[in-house]
Amino acid sequence: MERKLAHIEKIETLTPIVGADKIEVAQVLGWQCVVKKGEFKVGDAIIYVEVDSIMPQTPEFEFLRERKFRVKTIKLKGQISQGLVLPLDGDIEKKYHLGKLTIGDDVTNILGIQKYLTPTEKEEVSREAIEKNRIKKYLRRYSFFRRLFSQKKKDKFPYWVVKTDEERIHNMPNVLLTHKEVDVYVTEKIDYQSATFTSKLMPRFNGFLGSLFPKRHIFAVCSRNLQVLDKNSLYWTIANKYNIEQILKKYPNLTIQGEQGDTNVQGNKYKLSEPKMWVFNIIDHAKGYHYDYDEMLKFCDDNGLDIVPLLHKCKLSDIGTSVQEVVEFSKGKSVIADTHREGVVIRCIKNGKKILSFKAINPDFLLKYDS
Repeated sequence: MERKLAHIEKIETLTPIVGADKIEVAQVLGWQCVVKKGEFKVGDAIIYVEVDSIMPQTPEFEFLRERKFRVKTIKLKGQISQGLVLPLDGDIEKKYHLGKLTIGDDVTNILGIQKYLTPTEKEEVSREAIEKNRIKKYLRRYSFFRRLFSQKKKDKFPYWVVKTDEERIHNMPNVLLTHKEVDVYVTEKIDYQSATFTSKLMPRFNGFLGSLFPKRHIFAVCSRNLQVLDKNSLYWTIANKYNIEQILKKYPNLTIQGEQGDTNVQGNKYKLSEPKMWVFNIIDHAKGYHYDYDEMLKFCDDNGLDIVPLLHKCKLSDIGTSVQEVVEFSKGKSVIADTHREGVVIRCIKNGKKILSFKAINPDFLLKYDS
């Protein structure tokens, strides 16, 4: 499911900024955005554009040119602002013919907004584009072409695995009330690369013939969006370092997901001297069973893996009852290195079922590194 970068929401509150005469703070969902004073009223339906959106290079967004048309976390008059609030009426409505819209409607494609991509993500998108090449796809219907290019397309993300992408608390603020008494565990969110290692027992043949032979063990190494075939990549370096294929042969139908880093990844904020991975997710995908933190810790200890640092175990209400309190909670130093932590991931898993899971990003981290 593609991320909604721009959607219809409403202004929840408007709050003055101390020492500012021309701007104020608008709350949209759990986000706080600086807007021009008097431009909006509480209850107004608006277009909310999330951070990491790339706006089209058109006159109405010319004010973003210095930021390369990217919506980023910024600070104005001491106030953090995350996102862009646009009126539903006026020039934008006329130009894009928005018509009748309701709260929650996605207008990302209508406005021509693209997601900001890191260098790693750009590489993945480029590979996906090659796979979707229409001419190549058309020619593959002919046997001579398939013989010339016999390598099968194996870099599709495994269908049995859920991609790693936590929702931000800003987009689901109601859980702070509906789940306030839930027991949660809090881990540090690490800013490197998401990696997935998965195994599955598959029949060697279709139909009745498949029941006559032992199943084969499939092992896949994946980035956030694709299966990685390059054995010289960091993903395979990590797989080999931690003997993950051998581990998963002992635990078929298991998926291990983690954050991997090296000296040349994401500016090496955590000062690594060698490749390393921290596990944050283990799922028995055959049973739909999610490991809780204690189960992951035991698994990692038993198999020589590192795990994401645990920060707290508590009730959700102990962390905060508002988005702003949870964001404040996300601030602090990393326990891995002397730097701001990227944020926190908050989860509740009971008897193998994921009850709750979201992330809160540290704004101090974004202001320092999100250039």
